[in-house]
Amino acid sequence: MESQDKEKEYRRKILGGFGEEWTTASPKKRIELNKRMLRWQELVDSGWTVTKAYFKVMEEYASKPTGKPLWSRMSKSVAIISALALVAAIVYSIVITVEIGNLKIELESVQSVLTSTQVELSSTKQTLSSTQSELTSTQTELSSTEQTLASTQTELASTQQTLTSVQDELVATKIELTSTESELASTENQLNSVQQDLTNLQDILSSTQQQLTVAQETLEGLGITLSASQECSDVDLIDSSTATNPTWGQLRAFLSQDQTDRNKYIENEYDCSQFSRDVHNNAEAAGIRAAEVHIEFRDESAAHALNAFLTSDYGLVYVDCIRIDTIARIKAEKKYRAVEVYRITEARIRNDYWWDALDSYYYIGSSEHDQWVTSSIKIYW
Repeated sequence: MESQDKEKEYRRKILGGFGEEWTTASPKKRIELNKRMLRWQELVDSGWTVTKAYFKVMEEYASKPTGKPLWSRMSKSVAIISALALVAAIVYSIVITVEIGNLKIELESVQSVLTSTQVELSSTKQTLSSTQSELTSTQTELSSTEQTLASTQTELASTQQTLTSVQDELVATKIELTSTESELASTENQLNSVQQDLTNLQDILSSTQQQLTVAQETLEGLGITLSASQECSDVDLIDSSTATNPTWGQLRAFLSQDQTDRNKYIENEYDCSQFSRDVHNNAEAAGIRAAEVHIEFRDESAAHALNAFLTSDYGLVYVDCIRIDTIARIKAEKKYRAVEVYRITEARIRNDYWWDALDSYYYIGSSEHDQWVTSSIKIYW
């Protein structure tokens, strides 16, 4: 930093010198000054210091011939050099004399300082020896401490990794716990709802069982036995899980379009069992719940098969489709009779007086069997 400041100061002085010389110079001299200035700047730009560049330029231009005779220039130079040497000798003598005195005084001061410094140096060496010993001990302790620190840092890093893993596991566990608690709450709500539904169903079941008991007793009193379709032994019945009980109008519409009654009756080959089977299967396929009915007659070895439908408005309706679609009266200890569908009304279908008073009706077999009385009824749903 100090060198740069000196360079700047020398640059300023050199430029100032050139400027002063240029202001008083002749035009020819100014040309020479410009050349020297450009040469000096060229040397500085190439890496020379400002002072070395200045002396180099002065040397170059001082060595150039001036145009005067050689002997004249040499005579004048010798005179100048002699004068300068004399002045230099005088100045040097004065300076040396003063300098010697100053040096003696300074030498005495330096010797005093040196003695004091030697004493202080001896003390400093002792202090340094003690300090070095202490430093060695401290370095040993520092090395041990650094090893302990490195081991502790390694253990800390491992502990931090373990802690991070535990924290991640804890977060996952908390999330799972929250989800489980939510699921548990939902399950408890569902359980409460199911328990309430179960209680309601148990009440309904109890009531239904009571009704079933009454219905079974009633059916037994009517000579009716209920069985499942797969328990039917003479034909294969095909049920539909989507079939439902029809209305009286839906049943009539089905019978009007069903073609089973047009099949030919062939005894022991295609008789009442096959007629009732086809009506049952066709109805179930059409979405209407149907049953096959087997009836037996009092004092007779013969039996008969037909169909039953549980309508929502007319109740249980017996249908016999042999040769023609008819609605039959099937009732224990009552004669079998059947009439055309159009003759049945809601008021007539369970009116025994109306059935007994009929003048025309359909019966089973020949005329001598028109008095057959039903003894048992078995319905396959």
